[in-house]
Parts: sequence; C-alpha cells; structure tokens
Amino acid sequence: MANKPDTQVLIIGGGIGGLVLAAICRKVNIPCKVLERTRNLEPVGAGISLAPNALKVLDQLGLYEEIKRSGQPLKKILIHRNTTKWRELDFSDTERRFGYPVYSIERHHFHHMLYKAAGGEATVELDSKVEDIIDKSEEEYVKVKLADGREFSAEVVVGADGIRSITRRVLARNAGLEATNTIRFTGRVHMSGYTAPMPNLGPEELGVANWLFYDDSILTTWPCIDNRQWFIGVKMADPNSVQEKNRSVWSGTAREMINDVYGEKFHPFGENGMVKDVVNRSERIIASNVYQEISFASMSSGRVALLGDAAHSMTSFFGQGGCQAIEDATELANLLQRHFSVPAAERLSGVDDVLIEYSARRQSRAKDIATFSGNYAKLHTANLPYGMGPLVRKLVYAYMPVWMWMWYLEWLYGYQPVVDAL
Repeated sequence: MANKPDTQVLIIGGGIGGLVLAAICRKVNIPCKVLERTRNLEPVGAGISLAPNALKVLDQLGLYEEIKRSGQPLKKILIHRNTTKWRELDFSDTERRFGYPVYSIERHHFHHMLYKAAGGEATVELDSKVEDIIDKSEEEYVKVKLADGREFSAEVVVGADGIRSITRRVLARNAGLEATNTIRFTGRVHMSGYTAPMPNLGPEELGVANWLFYDDSILTTWPCIDNRQWFIGVKMADPNSVQEKNRSVWSGTAREMINDVYGEKFHPFGENGMVKDVVNRSERIIASNVYQEISFASMSSGRVALLGDAAHSMTSFFGQGGCQAIEDATELANLLQRHFSVPAAERLSGVDDVLIEYSARRQSRAKDIATFSGNYAKLHTANLPYGMGPLVRKLVYAYMPVWMWMWYLEWLYGYQPVVDAL
C-alpha cells in the first residue's frame, strides 16, 4: 500500500485567500493544512472591504452574521473637491440589487474570523517558512520543505502567499524562467489607519464614506462600526528608487507621517474640519507600497496552484484584492471537491488537469479586474492621457447618475461564486 500524504491539500500562506480555502475544505471534508510563516497572528493592515461578490460564499460558511455585527454597510459616499462638495453618491440600493451591501470591517478581526473557520491551530501551522516545493511527476505526492528542516507532502499544493510569493518563484525556477515575481511598483504609497469611534459623529454619519480630491493628493475614508473610520491616503514616491521599491510595508509608520501630507487638509468628519482630527484618533497606522501585476502567467503548474495576490496582485483602489482571493478559493475548492469525491481508482483525470481547469476559469476575470483596478486608480487620481484626468473625473464623480454606477457594477458584484457541495 502506498504511503499516505500528510494531507490532501497543503496551503502556503495564512492570509485571506488561504484561510477561506481551508475553511471551505473543512466544510466539504477535504483534509488540508495551512503553512503560515509568521509566528503570531498579529494585526496587519487597517480595514478591508467585503463586496457582494465575496459575501455570498462567506454567508455560506456561516460568517455573515458576525460580519454584520462587526462591520458597517456602506450607505453613501460624500465626494469633495478640496472644500467644495460635488455630490452625495447613494449606495443604499446595493443590497437590494445584489443581495448584499458593501461592508467595511477591521481587517485583523476578519482575519481571526477566518482563522477560526479554518480550524485554528488544528489546521494552521504558524512559524512555517517554506523554502522549496518539489513536484516531480514520478513521485506520488508533492513535497514542501520548510526552512527549519520539516517536510510535508500533499496531493496538491496551493500558494496563497502574497505578492512576494515563494510558491510563484519556485514555479518560475522549475520552468527555467527567472525566479522573480512580475509585479511593478506603481510609484504610490498607501498610508492607512483604523480609528477609535469618532465622538463628534452621530447616527447620520454611520455608513457614510468620504472621497476627497485635493490639488496635490487624494484621501478616502470608509465607515466602520461605531463611527470608526478606516482611511487611505496616497503619497507619490520615486518609482525609480530601489530602496522604496523593495519595501512592501514601511516600518515605524506614525501619525506624523500622514499628518505631514494631509493633516491641515479639509475633512467633513474632522471635529475641526481637518484630516488630522481623524488621523489623531487612529488606533493603528500602516504604510505600504502599491504594486500591480504586469504579467498574468498560468495560475497552476503541475500539482501546484496559485491564488490571490500570489497569482494576480492588483491595486487596492476598488477594494477587490481580498474579494478576488475569496473568489479564487471558492472556484478552486469546487473543482477539488469534485475531484476528491470520486474514488482514486475511478478518476478520469489527475489533479494537474483539475488545476489547469481552475486556471482557465479564473485567469480572464482576474486579469480583467486587475486591469479595471489599475484604470480606476488612474481615474481616481485624475492621471489620464492628454490632461483629461480632472475633467473625466469630475464628469464621473459629480454627474454620472447612480443607476449608471449600479449598472456598471453588475459585472463585478453580480458574479457571486458559491460552494457547490453546500
């Protein structure tokens, strides 16, 4: 009798996509294990946007009620050009149209929800830094080697290990390609934070976001529970600076860094009408470089697959990075469940064929959304060809009817994958 693998599905990376895949595997009785390189689940990031295209499967997993208790649905967006109010964009119809609203929730809290749904410490191996992946056709299982000398075997390995994915680098090396990720530094640094409740805000501000377009920068704030604010500012950096390009998350980020750029600018939710009134209520501050995928290779090779940022990093301007990882995990889990539900002797194809089908299913949509996210960033920052940016931005944000926004978002929010076996 052949040796059994350590697990059927081995997931590299305990971020959003990896934990969602593990949670689904757990629901449909596919043995899995998650290898996460960090020693502790510490707070990372500020907030996260969960859109209808991700919420349906989270609802299936039994997480939606907790999201509703801990998150805040988006009701409307106030759009300002400097201190001039352009309009109020009503998003209250999103739930009726798509079945779910857009929620903002603290990222760390959401991460812990997924960790628990994935099985916690019974599933997730912390302090597990992957060093190599060995997928030889003559061997029955894929092997994963860790930096501490441990080895794991599985029928399939999934790289959900972010924009600097070791999985992707190994696949490139095995294919005889340059073992580097094909991400491009956009020249932008995102500075974000998550605040304590704002005491000067009341019930009328709950669910209200702000998009602020200044002469030299932009800032967005998203509503979170109890009138907490999740803010994202954008600072331009030198795109040719090697030091900046190699720094994903900035260390030692403080309120002063953000206030130096935005502090004295207008914000309608500031107690004194300034951004610093919001920033100074921050419980957590983070700054990180923004990258974008420039080459969309196959999302699988042999018995190894990629999902989320490891496969298709994108700008965060429309809040779809996490949502796309959740879509990937759902589609991949469906194919794996269908494959593993058939006895091994009766399967008509190998798991590598399953992963090829997964790549074919996800490749086009992931590329389209990454492209959309990049183009939306150009619109949002008024960085369009021939100096048309400011005019086009004003036409879209100040005058485009709400029904056109909802009509356009149908392709994005109307696609809601679910776990077939559930």
